[in-house]
Amino acid sequence: MLRIIKKVEITTKIRKVWFLMDNPMDKDKPFLYFITKTAAALSSIVMFLSAEAGITVAVIAALSFICVFMLELLLEQTKVRLMGLRITLILSLLACFFLGIIELFPLFIVLLVHLLDITVEERMFYLFLGFGLFLAFILYPPSLLSSVITVLLIVLLLYGRYLLASLKRLGELNDQHKDTIKELGDKLNDVKRLTKTLKYTTSAEERNRIAARIHDQVGHGISGSIILLEAALLVMKDDQQKAAQSIQKAIANLRTGVDEIRTALREERVEHYLIGINDIKALLEEFKINYNKSVELKTSGDLDRISLEVWTCIHDNLKECLTNTLKHSAASRFHLSIDVFQKIIKVEYKDNGTNQEEFVKGLGLEAMEERTVNAKGRCFFRKDEQGFTVTNIFTY
Repeated sequence: MLRIIKKVEITTKIRKVWFLMDNPMDKDKPFLYFITKTAAALSSIVMFLSAEAGITVAVIAALSFICVFMLELLLEQTKVRLMGLRITLILSLLACFFLGIIELFPLFIVLLVHLLDITVEERMFYLFLGFGLFLAFILYPPSLLSSVITVLLIVLLLYGRYLLASLKRLGELNDQHKDTIKELGDKLNDVKRLTKTLKYTTSAEERNRIAARIHDQVGHGISGSIILLEAALLVMKDDQQKAAQSIQKAIANLRTGVDEIRTALREERVEHYLIGINDIKALLEEFKINYNKSVELKTSGDLDRISLEVWTCIHDNLKECLTNTLKHSAASRFHLSIDVFQKIIKVEYKDNGTNQEEFVKGLGLEAMEERTVNAKGRCFFRKDEQGFTVTNIFTY
């Protein structure tokens, strides 16, 4: 998670430097209009030739318009961008009327679209565009060839404009997701620190509680017994009977103290099966969070019948199986089942790996066998199309 956050921060810094804190979509749209207007200007040569006008006039007009369009690209980098664009677009529209709007009809429409784009709000753009196109086609009806070229250019322009708007929205959404990832990473670190603090605080409170209980219940009894023994030592020569009574009281107090210690230990002691199963759950949960794998734990029977030695073997074998799942298979799910029967304990570790390599027993699996045998059990391995399975059988 921290690695992802660092990459996000570096990428954000690079984008800010490269694009000068601007959105890259705002720089692509002028280039789109430049390409479309250039294509429209070049198409005007065909219109002039079809109208039997001079080729020289057509070429000069097209090159002049292209120079103006390049000037508009330069204006995009200045502070007077909108004002300069409006002036050049209006002048270009007037030039279309002067040179012949019928021959320059495709260019006229593209210029009109550009002017509306930088003048009208987005929600009113298509309304004004439809109204403008309707008037242009009614007032200056173009030829069939001019109409086809105009429609084709407008469709491509609007589609490109739509794609740029979509990319802009996706870029903004991507930035939001990056911010969310960073925020979640910070929260995760806070949770880890809080968990560590709570574990330390809980442990300290538990130690203080046990210490207070021993001091209150056991310490007073032992202190009283010491006083009685000292008193018996002082009167032993003069009054042996009284000394014997003090010693008997001290013995009774010490016996009571020992009983209280045993009772306290019995009450404070956690059953070993709870320690074992909680360690297993913690290991599986850590594996699930760190590697984004699905894990499942299933238990049945009286877990209290499992000895501490077997729990240790299960824990160590589970670590080895999880490691093998990451290293040797493309598994997405891991399953652990612990079943306690009348005579045996069955533990099964299973993943859904699809690795087609031939099964070879390595050092890790041999270590699992050795641990299982030392815990008075047997270990079996099985690999098939459903995954890899390790089965441990322990006897009482």
